[in-house]
Amino acid sequence: MFFRLHRFLYWCYLSTLVFPVLGQVAPDEPVISEREFRFREVEQRALDLSKRLSEISGTEPVQLIDREQSLSPVRYESSAQRAFDVLPGPLEEIEPVVEGPEEESEPVVFASQVNRVTPTTQQRKGDYYIMPSFGIIFGTDTKFVDGGTNYSLAGEIGNSLALNIGKRLDNWEYSFRIGYRYIQYQEFIFGPVNTPSKFFSEEELYAANLSGGYAVPISERLSTNGSVNLGMAWRKNLYRISTYTKKLGWRSDPNSPQAPSSLVFTYGLSLGFEYLFVNNFSGYCGYRLMGLSSNKSFEGAFQHLLELGVGANF
Repeated sequence: MFFRLHRFLYWCYLSTLVFPVLGQVAPDEPVISEREFRFREVEQRALDLSKRLSEISGTEPVQLIDREQSLSPVRYESSAQRAFDVLPGPLEEIEPVVEGPEEESEPVVFASQVNRVTPTTQQRKGDYYIMPSFGIIFGTDTKFVDGGTNYSLAGEIGNSLALNIGKRLDNWEYSFRIGYRYIQYQEFIFGPVNTPSKFFSEEELYAANLSGGYAVPISERLSTNGSVNLGMAWRKNLYRISTYTKKLGWRSDPNSPQAPSSLVFTYGLSLGFEYLFVNNFSGYCGYRLMGLSSNKSFEGAFQHLLELGVGANF
């Protein structure tokens, strides 16, 4: 009996020594929420990245200010605490927004790097045009050659009428022109003094030609243009010779008047200015040089014209 009591007291004594040791638990690890733990991980990555960049660039790394918390591994809260953390917080009352008077915003103006583009003649005046014109002919000289007879004829002031129908393509112009011209030549007196002869001549021309040219805009309404033209014409030269006698005075030669005519080749160029009065009407003022091939006894000639015209655009 004494032996059993002795063993019981022995085990009690051992229990008093062991249980306090077993009852000691390792110091509690700090407990934080999962949100705080993730934030710390991101923070630590930022510090590591700052340290690497400072080693490359030779600058001071970013340091946290007054940080007392350790970045040593920690354990999460209990699952119940995490479930509580993900719950939404109290609803906040949204105060109505008081709308004030709208301020007029200034329009945004974008600077363009493209220079101002000048409109073409076609854009300003239209695709097609019709322009009648009236002209004055001056400075025309020709020769009459018939056998041994050779006379130089100086032209007087003549006139012309024409109609131009054209097409514009940007600043290029193409036109078809038909016209009529009439000019007289100065009388030419030749032969003996007692019985002189007088030579009188006049010329008619029916022409049709094609022309092509280019127009250069000077302002919104004014432009200058030049063109080259080629065509054909029906040239008719009427002439008569009169002889003077003391008894009968001036009498026509029995063989006159005569009117040789033929189809001749024409060529020339023109330069002028065109002014746009309104959207559909414009005026023209210019110079035209026209060359003619020979008509039988009448040699070729050059005719100089000053033209005025008023036309319609569409």
